[in-house]
Amino acid sequence: MSMTSEEFIQKLLSTLAYNTVYMWGTFGSPVTKKIIEEKAEQYPSWYTEERKEFLYGLIGQNYFAFDCAGLIKGILWGWNGDPAQKYGGAKYKANGVPDLSADALIARCNPSTDFSRVVPGEVVWISGHVGTYLGEGKVIESTSAWKNGVQITGCLNVLHDPQLPSGRLWTKHGKLPYVDYGGKD
Repeated sequence: MSMTSEEFIQKLLSTLAYNTVYMWGTFGSPVTKKIIEEKAEQYPSWYTEERKEFLYGLIGQNYFAFDCAGLIKGILWGWNGDPAQKYGGAKYKANGVPDLSADALIARCNPSTDFSRVVPGEVVWISGHVGTYLGEGKVIESTSAWKNGVQITGCLNVLHDPQLPSGRLWTKHGKLPYVDYGGKD
């Protein structure tokens, strides 16, 4: 059973109550030496010595790591902020949601470039990066830009809150096939 777009948004917003950091290849793991080393081996060009040293400094400080697509997948896979679980409570490929990159996620969404029709809970996309539209010109995304972690940013494609310190122009948006939007257009 898929979650509703409202549930999806609430679960995404719940991550803001935690310390988060952007780490390529993660979907909610507590930051540990083991996960840093595993991901550095998997993505050596991204995990520079400087980046690894920064991440090592977060060990033991109750940080959870997400990349952009990993935030979306982690929530859909059941992430619940449990520091005792390897993936913060997420179960890899749970709930019929495959492991997809940012570009593969948007491809599954029957994407549109018409942002006058974007609805809360939709994925927003630029090449290689995704977030989730919250409504009222706001997006939740995990990025190394600005606050380096899960954060709310502006969707510059629509009327947005000028108080938001950061934002992007997104290229496409679309409804995830794993979320029930209740017929909303």
